[in-house]
Amino acid sequence: MAQSDSDLEVLKSGEVTVIVLGEQYDNLDEPALEAAANELLEIAKSAAPPMIVVDMGRTKFFGSAFLGTLFRVWRRLTTRGGKLSVCGATGPCADVLEVTQVDRLWNLFKTREEAVESLKS
Repeated sequence: MAQSDSDLEVLKSGEVTVIVLGEQYDNLDEPALEAAANELLEIAKSAAPPMIVVDMGRTKFFGSAFLGTLFRVWRRLTTRGGKLSVCGATGPCADVLEVTQVDRLWNLFKTREEAVESLKS
């Protein structure tokens, strides 16, 4: 199911939920960012099992507010015994993830397939 209002696409790969982000999450206006955040948090709350891959392959930029949303998604998943993996981040997105050292919390992968496989094992 594609969600055009928040630029998110939600897919299933076996039992793993894959969220494909759109192009840009750094300059969304507050209502649009809040809608995307709420949708991500709802997915994290209801995903069964609580295993989510966030695919950033189409994302060109994201800001600190969106990074905060990803932290909230991760916390929601871990309280349910779940895991979060991120894949496909390149350019400025990869730089932000590296600088913030989120790889200590989340597994980062080049491809969606690698990320999904890591959660299945």
